[in-house]
Amino acid sequence: MTDMMVGMLFIFIIILMAFALNLKKQETELAKTTDRLTEAQETRAQMLRDIRNTLLDRGVDVFIDERNGVLRLPERLLFRRGEFHIEESGRIALESLAKALSATLPCYANAAVLQEATAACPPSKGGRLEAVFIEGHTDDIPFTARTAAGVASNWDLSAARAIAVYHQLLRTAPALASLENDGEGEDRRGQKLIGVSGYAEYRPIAPNIDEPSRAANRRIDLRFLMATPRQEEVERLQRQMGWGQ
Repeated sequence: MTDMMVGMLFIFIIILMAFALNLKKQETELAKTTDRLTEAQETRAQMLRDIRNTLLDRGVDVFIDERNGVLRLPERLLFRRGEFHIEESGRIALESLAKALSATLPCYANAAVLQEATAACPPSKGGRLEAVFIEGHTDDIPFTARTAAGVASNWDLSAARAIAVYHQLLRTAPALASLENDGEGEDRRGQKLIGVSGYAEYRPIAPNIDEPSRAANRRIDLRFLMATPRQEEVERLQRQMGWGQ
């Protein structure tokens, strides 16, 4: 009976040790995933600050939202009300922005034709770019249709403005078009880093109750998305840790 009890105790200790080791492994994996997310956030914040500081040195004042990874350009800097052709002052500002992006983005993306730019990259905190979206936004006042110009709604106007900014950036720095993210899969072929999108009035940052708030909503945002652990990877770790139960 004593030998049996000792044997059962021995088996219980082995099971307990195996459970503890497995739990420790899962905690380590989750900690690494959390670190990757934190590093990506810190890297993006530093990237935005670097771009803003470069623009300030060139006399261009922009707003950055570090939490959401956004660099914001107000309408008055780029366009006349209801227009999608960039003003002269806007072209000058976008030339400065293109140079700032050329100096910064290659540090966080694949840039085969911009290898010389990476020599000036700051020490990496970890984190790589997944995409940079040039987003057009309008206020909630319906746009007066000008179908001959191909713009008949706020949707059209927001998209046309984003595309105009994209082309202006590439006129100053054509190599930006070659930037890619790191990609996935065995061949590691990346996808184009910079894209455009239009949201019309549907993503306001102010309540559209008066002209100042509507003016704030008429804007171009550059949204920086970082490559992060896949959602299924995070959910798998949470299930293993018993968080999702």
